[in-house]
Amino acid sequence: MLKTLRDNILPLTVALSLLMEMVDATVLATAIPVIARELAVPVLSLKMAMATYLIALAAFVPISGWIADRYGAKRVFLAALGVFAAASLACALQTSLSGLVAARAVQGLGAALMSPVGRIIVLRHTERSEITRAMVYVTLPALIGPAIGPFIGASVTTYLGWRSIFLINLPLAAAAIALTLKVMPKDGPPTAKPFDLTGFALSAAGLVAAMTGISALGEHILPWQAATGLAVVGGILLIVYGLRASGRPDALLDLALFRHRTFDIGTIGGLIFRLSNGAISLLLPLFFQLGLGTTIMVSGALSGLNAVGAVSMRAVAPRLLDRFGFKPVMVLAALIRGVTIFGFATVTSIADWQLIPLLLIGGAAQAVVFTAVNAISYADLDASEISTGTAFSAMTRQISLALGIAFAGVLLEFTAGTAGATDGSTALPLHAFTIAYLATGMMGPLSALYFMRLKRGDADGLRRRKSKPLSSSREPQRPPLDR
Repeated sequence: MLKTLRDNILPLTVALSLLMEMVDATVLATAIPVIARELAVPVLSLKMAMATYLIALAAFVPISGWIADRYGAKRVFLAALGVFAAASLACALQTSLSGLVAARAVQGLGAALMSPVGRIIVLRHTERSEITRAMVYVTLPALIGPAIGPFIGASVTTYLGWRSIFLINLPLAAAAIALTLKVMPKDGPPTAKPFDLTGFALSAAGLVAAMTGISALGEHILPWQAATGLAVVGGILLIVYGLRASGRPDALLDLALFRHRTFDIGTIGGLIFRLSNGAISLLLPLFFQLGLGTTIMVSGALSGLNAVGAVSMRAVAPRLLDRFGFKPVMVLAALIRGVTIFGFATVTSIADWQLIPLLLIGGAAQAVVFTAVNAISYADLDASEISTGTAFSAMTRQISLALGIAFAGVLLEFTAGTAGATDGSTALPLHAFTIAYLATGMMGPLSALYFMRLKRGDADGLRRRKSKPLSSSREPQRPPLDR
């Protein structure tokens, strides 16, 4: 347990920002068919509204650590909460797909400075041996959002209209701002290194172009030629950034962090695993409503069960990691998650017996992997590397979610044929979901293979034992690194 009441309240305060993000994402996914009908747009075009938020978040996350160091983490966190709340109100006022996509981009900007900076604050005031549990405090309340968010979103959409779902963020933002002012530590003196403007321009432009191009495939907003061109240009810009950033002391995204095997595995392995999470966030609500023909209320309740399974394991996950170590737990949990996604391909009716176990077990396995990769990424980082490491990890999280949504959307569009152009009132064929589930499930075993790179002793410092805080000026003890 964290040692003081203040230590408990601090991560919970940051958790409110995650709660807003998670509620917002799950509520929007559940309401996609309804929004498509009211805006008179193809249902799969709404994947852009989901992905744009994540694209903007990923593009601006790299500067979150630098801005926190330069202007003070507390001040930046408060400003980000304000931007996110204002953008949520703007989303509720939109009457077109393009307007909704633009407002979601502003939301992503606020989130890019909100959750990563909040995590930095928690990590700077948490002992190394307590990182895993601190991450549980930070993320457990956020998992309550996906558990109840789909059903609340379905209820709000049914009785108040879909615009009201974005207004849920306003009271949460107000509570987070009040708690931040009361309990968050004061900012210390500025510690930021020089700002790499050219590097930021290359990374941001590359991420936006590549991810927008991939997400826009399907010709709902851009012709396929333009979408493909954007993706290619974005990829080239990212390669240029990587070549330029190598060895630079002022790089926003310090590629040298990958010399730490635990950071490499937590970041890249986590990215592969989270692709399935992004895909499932789009697939499940559409599967229930347009595949199995359920109401939005039933869809919301069923979608929430996946998060219920996750909530049930969050408190247990650190104990499993303490008892058995990171490698076996991460590998097994990733394989189980993959099997449960494969299992959705066998569901043809809402009454199928395997549906609820698949949702609960899959959510539980997902929570174990998330807890592990969230912690292991910081296992060998020095105090001076936390800001950059947090920004890098947060960026890859959003990239994987956005790419997962795009991946699932493109699969559905190509396999559903003309049904993919529905405005939300026409069913999608079950075979399209079957193919999507089989492809998405492969992310489980693929990530497990990457987790197998862990070696004996890796991340043992995160297993509960006496340890120094991350903010200590002394060099922490850690196992030798394989260079």
